[in-house]
Amino acid sequence: MTQDDAIFLLGRDGTLERVQLESYDSEAVLQKLIEDYPELLGGEQIDRDSPPQWLLVKREVGVPDGSTSSDRWSADHLLLDQNACLTIVEVKRSTDSRIRREVVGQMLDYAANATLYWPTDRIRALASATCGGPEKLEVSLRHMLGLDGNDDSLAEIENYWRRVDNNLRNGEMRLMFVADELPRELRRVIEFLNEHMPRIEVLGVEVRQFAGQNVRALVPRVIGQTERTRQEKITRPSRKVTLDELVGDCPVWCRTFFEDLFEEANRNGFRVVPGTKGFSVRTVVSGGKLVTLMWGFPRPGSFHRTDPAIDVPVSELDTFQSADEICQSLNQLAPFTLKGGWMTMLL
Repeated sequence: MTQDDAIFLLGRDGTLERVQLESYDSEAVLQKLIEDYPELLGGEQIDRDSPPQWLLVKREVGVPDGSTSSDRWSADHLLLDQNACLTIVEVKRSTDSRIRREVVGQMLDYAANATLYWPTDRIRALASATCGGPEKLEVSLRHMLGLDGNDDSLAEIENYWRRVDNNLRNGEMRLMFVADELPRELRRVIEFLNEHMPRIEVLGVEVRQFAGQNVRALVPRVIGQTERTRQEKITRPSRKVTLDELVGDCPVWCRTFFEDLFEEANRNGFRVVPGTKGFSVRTVVSGGKLVTLMWGFPRPGSFHRTDPAIDVPVSELDTFQSADEICQSLNQLAPFTLKGGWMTMLL
């Protein structure tokens, strides 16, 4: 950035005004701009055909580093788009020395721990508080998703939150580094990460500020996305594994457990649905609503866990039975651990 940088505005009266590039007074100024005007993140440059429509979940959202620990970090912004993709935004000024290396590790800490310790019900509660309550959140989601006010849209909204949960638990998200100017070293890292992390979109956004006598212009520019990587991330499907593949890849000592679980679920009329890393057991309740009773991950290593695991979303099932009762019943069967709104058992 140099003081010679400028843009020129041509007025209706034919006068030409030279508008000089200016630095932000503080990092907080740029953070506030992103909070108030998330369109400054350059959605049209990210995807010309279907630009992200942004919903602010929260500014300054805490990120824990354990299931029972308090928040260790604070991400500058957390947003959602119409594709149920979480976007974590970190803002720095070009004059901040941390923008070259430290901010990369900081962002990766956010992403790695968010997939483990951000339950979807917490994200939903944060978005509700930011919007001013559940009803206003519903209105915002209807607008973002292009839904009308009929009864079917309620099911679409619930389906949207299930997609948020699926994306988060599969590690599919967007990371955005925002600054008035991104240093060359950081741009190279962004391009490298975006090209080699198929599930995570990593982007930089420069939001330059030009100020004149009677005008202030904000000019976003997205960095790190090539046409090849954009097409790959759009077209690359996440292949769902088969139940036989899941059982075949799990340790021999617990194969019988999962085979019996599938058989018992089918016998009682539940649906066993394979995913990209595991499976879910679902059922249909009154009103046609599809409810997930548990998630299973037979393969060791899923979501940084060394052993196969079963997750039960107790916070989402409390409309049918209290969370305390569910936890007590599960602990009578096996040693489950409460993590956020989930009960987890490592086999």
